[in-house]
Amino acid sequence: MRSLVRVTAWERVSLWRRIPCAFGRVALLLALLNGLGALIGPPLITFFTMKWEAKKIPGLNVVPQPLMDYSVSDAPGTTLTYFGYSIEVPWTASSKIREGPKNSGTSGIVQVKFASGQDLLVIAPDDQSGLLSEIANDQSLHMEMLGLALKDLTSRPAYDQYSALLNTTPSTVRAFGPRREAARARMLLMIKGIAFPSSLETGAFSFQFPNKHGFQIGDPRKSKRVDLEIFDTDGHHVEIICFVGQNGVRLTQLEMNRILNSLHTVPAHPVTVSSTRTLQN
Repeated sequence: MRSLVRVTAWERVSLWRRIPCAFGRVALLLALLNGLGALIGPPLITFFTMKWEAKKIPGLNVVPQPLMDYSVSDAPGTTLTYFGYSIEVPWTASSKIREGPKNSGTSGIVQVKFASGQDLLVIAPDDQSGLLSEIANDQSLHMEMLGLALKDLTSRPAYDQYSALLNTTPSTVRAFGPRREAARARMLLMIKGIAFPSSLETGAFSFQFPNKHGFQIGDPRKSKRVDLEIFDTDGHHVEIICFVGQNGVRLTQLEMNRILNSLHTVPAHPVTVSSTRTLQN
């Protein structure tokens, strides 16, 4: 670096020698700075971007913790059977049932709204290859670059895709690590922030029941909404969203465990509901 600013005796002889040499030094310095910027610029941008995203969306820092309480509610309940699945919910109040329209993204959507204040939304994805695969293959989203960046993940089972997504945090992005890994992590964080914009802030849990496992997004002690992402050993994936209104009703972990423990596949037939009380459609 000292040679870039030191004027040699040869240059002092003439102004016409000093001017070209000065321009040469400036050009060399700019080239060095440009190379240095190209080398450390992207990692530094990645580092500060992740810091900013972590502050802007606190839920990105949350990773699933093992579920510690597997107690199941034994309250009188209602059995729901829909689109090849059956579950029990520990609520028996009258309810209104609404089926969502079928589209290319789901094989079924059912909402059950109980008079006691609980709402249940069941989503059976038509594409069972996994969330990341579904996004990457959606032509309308023009996510070809995502498909290339996540190629190693989109070929894995749906459960593994969710696990990779939920376990990625801004702190896992290494600023000076391989750029491909950093790019993949940034995309995963983008999807994580969009898929779970606020529910992650109250907590996330991984669970393991007989013949099924998955993730619970949201702590019922702190949130009015809990998302259950359930995967069975046969590769089926179903999403159940439980939420309550502003009438003071709260969800409990025992109720979530009742739903998780009871879920099983049955021969597909139209939606039916049974309980100890008559439900209103």
